[in-house]
Amino acid sequence: MTPEGCRPKQRVVVAAVSGGPDSVYLLLGELAREKGARIVIGHVNYGTRGAESVKDQRLVEKIGKKLRYETVILASNQGRIAGETNGDPGTREDFPPGFEKKAREIRYRFLRNLSERVGAEAIALAHTADDQVETILMRVIEGAGIGGLKGIPRASGDGIVRPILNVWKEDILDYLKKRRIPYRIDRSNVDTRFERNWIRCVLIPLLEERYGKAVKKRIFTLGERFLELDDYLEGEAGRWIRGNVKMSPGRMRKEADGQGKKGVLVFRRKTFSALPSVLRVKILQRICFDRLGISPNERLLKAMDGNVSSGGPSACVTAGKGWKLANRYEEALFDPQESGRGRKSEGSGSGEKFPVRIAVPGEYGIPLGRQGRIVSFAWESRGKGTPAQAKRLAAKGDAEVFDELDLKVPLSVRPLRAGDRIRPFGGSVGGNARDGRKKVKEILIDRKIPRDDRWGRPVICDAEGAILWIPGVLRSALAPVTPVTRKTAILRIRSTK
Repeated sequence: MTPEGCRPKQRVVVAAVSGGPDSVYLLLGELAREKGARIVIGHVNYGTRGAESVKDQRLVEKIGKKLRYETVILASNQGRIAGETNGDPGTREDFPPGFEKKAREIRYRFLRNLSERVGAEAIALAHTADDQVETILMRVIEGAGIGGLKGIPRASGDGIVRPILNVWKEDILDYLKKRRIPYRIDRSNVDTRFERNWIRCVLIPLLEERYGKAVKKRIFTLGERFLELDDYLEGEAGRWIRGNVKMSPGRMRKEADGQGKKGVLVFRRKTFSALPSVLRVKILQRICFDRLGISPNERLLKAMDGNVSSGGPSACVTAGKGWKLANRYEEALFDPQESGRGRKSEGSGSGEKFPVRIAVPGEYGIPLGRQGRIVSFAWESRGKGTPAQAKRLAAKGDAEVFDELDLKVPLSVRPLRAGDRIRPFGGSVGGNARDGRKKVKEILIDRKIPRDDRWGRPVICDAEGAILWIPGVLRSALAPVTPVTRKTAILRIRSTK
């Protein structure tokens, strides 16, 4: 004899039963084979068909009583839904407009709440092979991709199962007729104002008249092939993402609730663009679903694919929920955007008073922009130096060396702006004006600096406003260190906040 504490847990299934032939067959034909399982019936009475709705409910209650299954009813009262659990009053809510969609939302919410209450392992729905064909045709008309053309899933992660998805309506009706099992007919199912009903009552009969009765099975088989293809693409997309999509912690954004941050997701455009288009779209879809928590439609997925594969070096597209997909020359990245923060146009002001003038050597903390950014600027005065020494020091990237006696002071620190020009050091970047100056924008483009990183970065200028140094980009030809330099100025700059 099995000890009391070692008995296996009983399987509990919530069955959605409307009283129609499909759900009655689900209950009496399919779930009846679930030996030892506890079946709980869930029924929603919307009250939209008056006495007919009442008769549907009574039939479901009668079947539940006969089978000794717990039956839970969500009943309506003149367009208002009242939760009712075995006689216990529940909450009431307005029955919203847009019946077909809202009724489905109410039904699924009710079933999930019921499933949670009874500890169900699954919620069984009575979708059939005919429903699958109708869904596939609807998706074709809507222009869905492979993920949509596979139709209704047999099971989903939220516990929904569809045990009779491969059973045809005519077989269900034949089964019920032979066993004299009663069921209800919902006359609203032939109201062709609803798209699914029009496909069922008008389009499919036309297809059968033209191509024969087998046309439905061919459409069903097509959905099965798309299911196989989608499963394959899911696997390939997952492998590609694991090997090619990286998290870049360098740029982070706080969540709206202040609890945690989001980083930038980066991948190589060339590697991505070499893939078949169907796989590219699936990769973008999986990134959005799994990493970003957004659900882009086919049109947006196509736009994102085009942005990465053939867009310009700084092209971008809004992905939704605070994310954008942006090109950064050879890379593409999903970039989290600050809520309520619009993108600044090139050269827009930061709201601070600039330039900040510095007349003597020392260390300075300088606010730069509206986001609380502080740059640390240091000016160190030294004795004689050589060009080779200046070059070695500048190679570290955070400092530049100038001939201090040639500098026109006071120096100033301000954000870089569109329209700025500079005389590049060493003639490595040719000028396009008589004084040898070149537009900074052209230099930034040549250096492949992303558009969002171009403007607003700190620059050091002399007393006449000429740019001495754009940290991280290049220095100017002004005040170079030469063999005759007697005094040097080492300038350093870095962000501290």
